[in-house]
Amino acid sequence: MRIHKKRLLIMAGCIALSVTLIGCGEPTKENKDSDNAVETISTVESTAADEAVTDTESGKAPEPVKDQGTSIEPLITKTGGLGDTKEAIEQLRGVDENGQDAGISSYQNNSFLAIYAQDEVTKKNTALNVTLSFEATDTPRRSEKEAIREASSVIPSDAVKVKEYKVDEGRDVIQYESKLLSERLRGWYDLDAANNPKSKSGAFIVILKHDEEGIFSVVVGAGNNP
Repeated sequence: MRIHKKRLLIMAGCIALSVTLIGCGEPTKENKDSDNAVETISTVESTAADEAVTDTESGKAPEPVKDQGTSIEPLITKTGGLGDTKEAIEQLRGVDENGQDAGISSYQNNSFLAIYAQDEVTKKNTALNVTLSFEATDTPRRSEKEAIREASSVIPSDAVKVKEYKVDEGRDVIQYESKLLSERLRGWYDLDAANNPKSKSGAFIVILKHDEEGIFSVVVGAGNNP
């Protein structure tokens, strides 16, 4: 009798243990739903706003948004000058220091001046005339060699020298031609040819203005009329 009771107790214990193990191995419906929710959230991609916040919190400023709708014409000079668009020049030399109605644009504390015009053919706002004013810099006078070196950075890169001559006691002229400039200012040269029989497409001049102390400015302009 005692042996029979012991067997019953052992069987009951085994059954209870089996039920407990089964209960531990199968999650409830509530737990399953919770796990699925966590998995769904973790797979959602972060938005641009989230990334910006992350960058700010990490001490790194978010990168500026590039305007994909604006295209800037490539330079035809080394540092922005004759034949380049206003947008391209200001990308290198900063904002225009003069008002919109000034008629002439000023950059770098009046040391670089430019006159722009909308070309009738290319429809670009292009520099027709550029002045390097050495008087507005820490070195107000330059030698001829220094002035020509400065001028070389603001004239078209394919420029070919045609001739040199003296206008008067204070002005020396170097005349050039450029195919790049003739393309960039096609409308301007067409109009100039209609009014000037000596006009030649792509022609431009560099005027060295000087006094007894040296050259104080360089003027670069389209055409061949000083």
